[in-house]
Amino acid sequence: MDQRKWYWLDTILFLFRTLWIFYNAYSFLSISNGLIFKWILFFAFMAIYLVPLLFYRPGSINVLHYYLAEWLLTSCMFLFLMYRYHSIDVYNFIFLPSIMIGYAAQLRPLIWIAPLLSLLNFVIGTWAGDQFTENFLDVFIYTTFCYLIGFCLGRVTVVNNKEKKLIESIQEKNKMLEQYSRIIEELTIVEERNRISQELDHTVDHILTSVVTNLDELPSFMKTNREGAENVIKEISELAREGLYDVRKTIHQMSPIENRQTLIQSFHEVMEDFLKNTETQVDFQIRGSERVPGERIKYTLIRCLQEGLTNAIRHGQAAEIKVKLSFEEEAIRLFIQDNGLGFDPHNLGFGLQTIKERIHSLGGTFAIESKVNSGTKIGCSVPLAK
Repeated sequence: MDQRKWYWLDTILFLFRTLWIFYNAYSFLSISNGLIFKWILFFAFMAIYLVPLLFYRPGSINVLHYYLAEWLLTSCMFLFLMYRYHSIDVYNFIFLPSIMIGYAAQLRPLIWIAPLLSLLNFVIGTWAGDQFTENFLDVFIYTTFCYLIGFCLGRVTVVNNKEKKLIESIQEKNKMLEQYSRIIEELTIVEERNRISQELDHTVDHILTSVVTNLDELPSFMKTNREGAENVIKEISELAREGLYDVRKTIHQMSPIENRQTLIQSFHEVMEDFLKNTETQVDFQIRGSERVPGERIKYTLIRCLQEGLTNAIRHGQAAEIKVKLSFEEEAIRLFIQDNGLGFDPHNLGFGLQTIKERIHSLGGTFAIESKVNSGTKIGCSVPLAK
């Protein structure tokens, strides 16, 4: 049972079928004698018209039952009319049913069975009406042609139905993917907020603890060692400045304004903010045409840039920093190189370790090359969806 509405082709064919039924009913009733016989013939035509519609109507279509009803009723009527009237005009009765039977015979068994049954009905009706004359071949060709027209129209309807179901299936899967995407995005946002809040809490706690500790020691240094007290004040100032930068950077990551910027615009903003706080110039190079990555990829690359710049100044004390952003067909690559003091790449800090895990979760690669007094190279690559 096919639960679908009629296509425009269904409507047209069944409209012609209605006209054909009433035309033939009027024609044969007008040449028939006897009131009782006319009523019998009238109800027979009504049965031919109504019974097949029980199995082929909008919202409820059973092709096999419709075919059986159409073939049985029209075949019986054709044999009866041939036997009674013995006229070649009776063949006009089966032309449109041939189209409808060919239209319905789209299931695999019916594709072969329906033509054979139609041929059998045609031969028996011709024999019953004694119409094996010189016009037999012409009538046979016309009937076959009508059947082929109906079969071709049926194939068109089947293909359209399959395409419509395929489109509906694709649309339904797209809706599911959109729902999954929203869920993943929401989970990612929640996870990122939790991570940023933990990082912010850790940064503020570390900075304030260090500042309070140094402030507690400051009075004793001022009494015994004034030069040492000045060094402590410088350390407190440096700690406060670093803490302010870290807090601003973390809050800036949470800002929704960043999401409306392109990746290159976000990179420029990060480097301008870095220049204001450190007065260190960054050589920024862009290769390829800018691609539009997803928010997760964009945010991860921005975090990688921030972490690379921060480590180059804070731990490497670098004087030169080079950044290269490369847009390729299948991936976006980011390279950060400095001439700082370097460090052991096997002992990554919390920030770089987090960036590494993020890039790996996106299916990308993360690599660090660093030696003591030889600078640091950071390279990360994130694949793009095709």
